[in-house]
Amino acid sequence: MKVLVTGSTAQQGSPRTASKAPTFSGLYVKALQDGGAEVDFVEPSISYADKLDEYDAVVVGIAPPTSISASKVYPAFFLANQARKQDKLVLLLDAPEVYKTQAAIKSCALNLSDLSKSFYDRRKNYSDLIEDQSFRDEVFEMISFLYEDEWPTTIFPAFPWNYKRKTIESLPNLDEDSAVWLNPDSKLLRAEYTAFDSIRKTYWTCDSPKTEWASFTIKTLTREVVPSRKNGWEYESDTLNRMRSSIGTLVSVYRTAEPWWSPALAQSLALNVPVVTDWRSTAHLGVEWSHLATNVEAMSDEERYDLAVAQKASYLEVIPTWKETIEHSLKTVATKRLSFTN
Repeated sequence: MKVLVTGSTAQQGSPRTASKAPTFSGLYVKALQDGGAEVDFVEPSISYADKLDEYDAVVVGIAPPTSISASKVYPAFFLANQARKQDKLVLLLDAPEVYKTQAAIKSCALNLSDLSKSFYDRRKNYSDLIEDQSFRDEVFEMISFLYEDEWPTTIFPAFPWNYKRKTIESLPNLDEDSAVWLNPDSKLLRAEYTAFDSIRKTYWTCDSPKTEWASFTIKTLTREVVPSRKNGWEYESDTLNRMRSSIGTLVSVYRTAEPWWSPALAQSLALNVPVVTDWRSTAHLGVEWSHLATNVEAMSDEERYDLAVAQKASYLEVIPTWKETIEHSLKTVATKRLSFTN
């Protein structure tokens, strides 16, 4: 089986970004490869349009076309539309608050947002969108498809406690049976990280400090809170060093307390550093997942270490093994292969 994986953002379609730190797309690609698939994980390029016959499935990450992070949305949507016509398209959404994707698609489909304005002139293939009518038609045909038609198989990252129903309700053209939820954390939890650090803990890390939940939680703490990852160019080793010496890791929830997968949770537990998220989503896992950040901050280093060990043990019980993740990942593209060969 041969699969092409690309996307609209660096997180979705950049092997270089995935080599620096874990991304959902990168872990998905690893699962496919470990399952025996031949995978081309590439930045989107119109040159691949002439090579789609070589692939059994084409996985394209989509993002709000108006988002600043969607710097490669034009070639990504171009390839997605080409793959759709060959019935090889699989979609991937990896960012929280998916309602923003639907809203942006609607805005572009109804010409309420102008993707050709100079604000976007640094995007990849911007000149083609302006000067090449056939390229432009392909991009907007994909936007129209996403707005009007039923979506194909669509992959999401997920914690075991994700509010899947809310995600489906935010995407009216996605049928529940076409949504696939993958959790790659067993790979991160078994990574060869150096765990316990005897340095006195004086600060927290947070995967997304600007969310409403994080902002509220930070106000309840006496210790400083710093981003788990300072920027998109930072290597994982720097992030892990920061986590290793922290009190714990805050894993944010989003609008209406909605959880969303983040590699920070598994990275933190792999280091035996405790995690705090919205307890209302995780309390069913056990008392170790019911703590407020203030409670954890008041613990000794040894108590926090024991808490992290307990959290890791119970978390491993509710997530798929890496073997199971491989099997689930292969199923996302296997149906396309069967459809194509039949």
